Amino acid sequence: MISPRPLRLALPSLAQLWKQAAVALAYYAAAQFSIAYATLPEAASTPVWFAGGVAVGAMLSFGVDLWLAVFISILVLEFVFFKGWLGLENLMLAIAITFMATLGKVLAAVWSDRLTQSRSPLDSPGDVVRFILAAFLSHLPIGMLCAALVCTFGKAPWVAYRQVFITWWLSDAFGIVLVAPLLLAWSSTRSLDLFQFRTAIRQHWLEAAAMVALVIGISEVALVGDYPVEYLLIPVIVWAAFRFRSPGATLIMVLLSLLAVISTAQGRGSFARASMNESLLLLQSCIAVIALTTLLLCAVLHQNDQSKQALRDANQSLEDRVQQRTAELAEANAAIVDLNERLKQENLRMAAELDVVRQIQDMILPTPEDLSAIQTLDVSAFSDLADEDSTDYFDVLETDGIITLSVGIVGGRGLESGVLMLMVQTAVRTLAELRDRNSVRFLQTLNRTLYKNIERMSTQQRLTLAVLNYLNGSLSISGQHEDLVVVRASGRVERVSMTDLILPLGLEFDITAFTKRASVELQPGDGIVLYTSSLPSAVDENGIMYGLDRLYKVIAQTWTQPAVFVRRAVIQDVRQHMGQENVLDNLSLLVLKRRL
Repeated sequence: MISPRPLRLALPSLAQLWKQAAVALAYYAAAQFSIAYATLPEAASTPVWFAGGVAVGAMLSFGVDLWLAVFISILVLEFVFFKGWLGLENLMLAIAITFMATLGKVLAAVWSDRLTQSRSPLDSPGDVVRFILAAFLSHLPIGMLCAALVCTFGKAPWVAYRQVFITWWLSDAFGIVLVAPLLLAWSSTRSLDLFQFRTAIRQHWLEAAAMVALVIGISEVALVGDYPVEYLLIPVIVWAAFRFRSPGATLIMVLLSLLAVISTAQGRGSFARASMNESLLLLQSCIAVIALTTLLLCAVLHQNDQSKQALRDANQSLEDRVQQRTAELAEANAAIVDLNERLKQENLRMAAELDVVRQIQDMILPTPEDLSAIQTLDVSAFSDLADEDSTDYFDVLETDGIITLSVGIVGGRGLESGVLMLMVQTAVRTLAELRDRNSVRFLQTLNRTLYKNIERMSTQQRLTLAVLNYLNGSLSISGQHEDLVVVRASGRVERVSMTDLILPLGLEFDITAFTKRASVELQPGDGIVLYTSSLPSAVDENGIMYGLDRLYKVIAQTWTQPAVFVRRAVIQDVRQHMGQENVLDNLSLLVLKRRL
């Protein structure tokens, strides 16, 4: 599709003057050829008017701004035809005919442009038909008016009005149909057809020479030899359309028209009649029908070429996109491979760190022998380090009859958690050896120590810690952990919230304002259970959590048994609930009972 052309009537710019001059000269030359076959020279009536095709083809190809060149050329011609220098009447007739004739050419160009929606009239069969209609309909009223003018001014008798009107109308229309397509086909807007024409000429120049020879030969036989074989020209023109597209076909059509007009005007050929006017009109009507068929065929071929080109462009675009996508996938695959390799290395590193943390945990956690050495309490503990996201810590030690329990969770990953856990264990034992029995002051001192060390390590690890001091049945609690489960000798379960007793350690240097304390009295047979959050949140294959109610039930049912039996019953019940599901977090449990 060509770009829309401006359809405004405006004076040309200096850059367009050469186009104006070229069109004016071409129109004048075509008019001089046509006027040689005038049947009513006084009325400027000729059955051949190729100049009309020059004007309309130029305006459709290069813009309607070229109307000025057409106007000037027509004015000169009409001034000469009607001898405008002989008197005012002749001058007025020349000017009037000039305006009418120019208007006809502009109307043909504008209507064709509008009907084809600014596409080339040769782009589709529908556009070809619209172009033909515009050529004939635009000059119908022009022919009537011009015939009336020449009859009114006495250049032709009124009895000849019908002949002058039909001749004027058809000669202009036939000229447009035969010549304008040549200019359109060879304009820059038909780049695809011109490219194919040039390529075909280089590759098939012998065929091109053969076509020209056949046109001349058949025309000689049909138009000079008086043999009715004009139909033999049709295969040649179709051949030209298929091989050389619209540039070649329209060139053959114009060549045929020139040869046919010259021969028929000399009274030779199948179309020769007593009246040259009638002979030339009959000839051009035949050639116009052939031209219409040829233009329709060229339009179909042009659409086919455009479809092939669009398909090639789409295929090339698809290939480019496939190559681009393949490159992107290759790049993504390389990135994935690299990432997998790094993940493998990272997993190996974390697995190694996790092993180290497990070793640290095994080394610092109290052994069963340490727990059984406590005379006043029955203590049993369990801890399973399942992943590197957090590390459970607990410790039980006895100093001068006072039992100190510390339970915490170190958040974060890897070796840093193990180091922090070791720091906590060392600090707790140090403070316990200093005989500081105040759990609140104990935690405040521990927090300041950890805060400074965490800053030095530049780590984001933090921990929650609860410190419990037991002496003669009294349990003092300070710190933060999961709710404390208090179990009476009868198996009755009580809960003591520990979430509001303190902030996580290591966040603030001074936690005095946030430190609180709670206390619980334990009678013989009473005890406590401490656990990590992963125990009640353990899920089965259906996503159902173990829950606190089930935990309390198992504890109550087994409380009359030793602490180790209670601990084993709980862990076994949790694992039975989980079935094949893996433990996703650390699992820790501490059971403490006051001996009877």
